[in-house]
Amino acid sequence: MTVAEKLGVFASTVESAALPEKVRSTIGNLLLDVAGLCVAARNNDYVSAARASAIQNGFASALGHEGRFGPYDAALINGTAAHGEDYDDTFEGGPVHAGAVIVPAVLAIAEHRGLNGDAVVRGIAVGVELMCRMSLVTPQAIHKACFHPTA
Repeated sequence: MTVAEKLGVFASTVESAALPEKVRSTIGNLLLDVAGLCVAARNNDYVSAARASAIQNGFASALGHEGRFGPYDAALINGTAAHGEDYDDTFEGGPVHAGAVIVPAVLAIAEHRGLNGDAVVRGIAVGVELMCRMSLVTPQAIHKACFHPTA
């Protein structure tokens, strides 16, 4: 089994009901954090630029903005806003900013596909877990190459 297949098996077998309460609470805090950052940054020039490039023809929200966008555009706008001021969460082991990447992507797909809250919780839990674990493979390597990635 390839690494990608193993990751796929892991991702597909996680049940949101089986997540520990501490994980569920952390996900709630992460959602609140990302939403607050998106709304706080909604009028900044970098968010305005991301929004100006988007097409309003979908079912996904850009937090703090009117209209509905396709999932890719909504994820880009929200991810840009969530990380823009660099107040988002940080997993120091990588380091990575999982919330600014995973939460906007999961929310956009959930809205686009009409998924329920359990699917959102599961998606965030799996996404953050995988992102943080993968960042441990080459910790600090991207920063040592003079890049500042979110993920």
